[in-house]
Amino acid sequence: MALVASSAFTPAYAIAPTAAVAGTTAGTAAVAPAISWEACAGLPVSPAGLDCGKLTVPRDYGDPRARTIDVAVIRAKATGTRIGSLVMNFGGGGNGVINLAASHQKYAALREHYDLVSFDPRGSGGTSPLVCGSGAVADRLFAVNPGVRNPDDRKAFLQATADFVRACEKGSGGILPHAGMGDTARDMDRLRAALGEDRLDYYGMSLGSVLGGVYATLHPQRVGRMVLDAGLNPRQSLVEVVKQLTRTSQLAYERFLAWCVKKGCDLGKDTKVVNGAIEGLVERLKSKPLKVGDRPLGASLAITALQAAGGGEPLWRELEARLAQAIKGDGDPLLKLADAITGRQDGAYPSLGVFGSAPYNSAVYCRDRERPAVRDLPRIEAELTRISPIFGQLSPTTAFLIPTCAQWPVPVDPEGRTVRHTGLAPIVVISSEKDTAAPTKEAASLTRQLTNGVLVTYGGDLHAAYPAGGPCVIGVVEDYMVTGKVPAKGTSCPAA
Repeated sequence: MALVASSAFTPAYAIAPTAAVAGTTAGTAAVAPAISWEACAGLPVSPAGLDCGKLTVPRDYGDPRARTIDVAVIRAKATGTRIGSLVMNFGGGGNGVINLAASHQKYAALREHYDLVSFDPRGSGGTSPLVCGSGAVADRLFAVNPGVRNPDDRKAFLQATADFVRACEKGSGGILPHAGMGDTARDMDRLRAALGEDRLDYYGMSLGSVLGGVYATLHPQRVGRMVLDAGLNPRQSLVEVVKQLTRTSQLAYERFLAWCVKKGCDLGKDTKVVNGAIEGLVERLKSKPLKVGDRPLGASLAITALQAAGGGEPLWRELEARLAQAIKGDGDPLLKLADAITGRQDGAYPSLGVFGSAPYNSAVYCRDRERPAVRDLPRIEAELTRISPIFGQLSPTTAFLIPTCAQWPVPVDPEGRTVRHTGLAPIVVISSEKDTAAPTKEAASLTRQLTNGVLVTYGGDLHAAYPAGGPCVIGVVEDYMVTGKVPAKGTSCPAA
């Protein structure tokens, strides 16, 4: 789970009332409303030159005449010879509006030919955002010990998780049964029609690769040029997904340990000693949290702070110093780091932080994926802690989907994990061979499910290889998206 800079904001995207236009799309109602575009406003990043709007869609596609929701949309207009609109999805957490506003410059080559368009998937950002109670609900969750193997800890942790789930249900506005990939794909087809495009040209990364696959299954004749980066296998169970994420966190932590020892670590002379000091701190905090003002720094928040290891060397020196202070009894620096990661601000958890994105991620994964029963949680945690003794513990920011989905109040719908693309359009899937969060074997599985999928591998560890993967990856994506040149099967790009 990547670190995300947090910023409190109200998703007021300067959006005006819409007008209806005619247009039919497969699997949706006959009328596709237009988008009234205006200059973006109210974003935590500079939106200069970008347009924002809203798209009205049915909340329940089974009853399209009932209540509607407004999908927040953003557009960066083409700078050169325009060939169409390119819809983009940036993966877990939603917030496509903010992500495109923050990152559109790095897609300048595509923007030369396309209007770049993104949106907040239902349940996130400015699209019927899922609210899981006040910050107090999350604070209570972070205050209990992680893990479910100890009976007392299990009772307290599951109660706090159940409170979070109930708050999600109460604050859902009825969106929970309609928050899976299937309905989001239908929204995306409405967006395609509103943009005036006969086919959907699409770039999706990570969880957005699954969305692309589901769209291609529901609307096979509407697929245009589609690139799925950091391809994920939609058929993976929730437990398999969490195992991948746990392995990724552990590998980043091990790199931090090795760096710390190599540069002369204040925490110990070798990785075993440093790891022992950190694990010892986490265990002590379970019985003796450090008091920081009116808040405790307990084990769950310490584990959250340790996710800074995933931020690479720029964050390691700071992490080491704050761990050393906590070991000496000063928990304030480590608590501040945990708050920066979760996105906690003034007692609230805006949606940009790692924990702030938990409601949306829960709504999607719990709706779409096979999920465990509560009685299975101790066994699952034992499996996860064999991968990582620290990050395998069920906590508010590690493996949190497991206890949350085990208590989720709506049934699983397999539509959101079903990919059987039967159309003729080729779909390019990109996989970084050293990306443990999206292993190549899972991207290969997604490619096979697409029938006309073409897998391109990249030799590095980037989670989404375009455009940071260098000239080879850039050439593959831009040649395909701009000219329609399909990469040869077996194409492999070296690490940049």
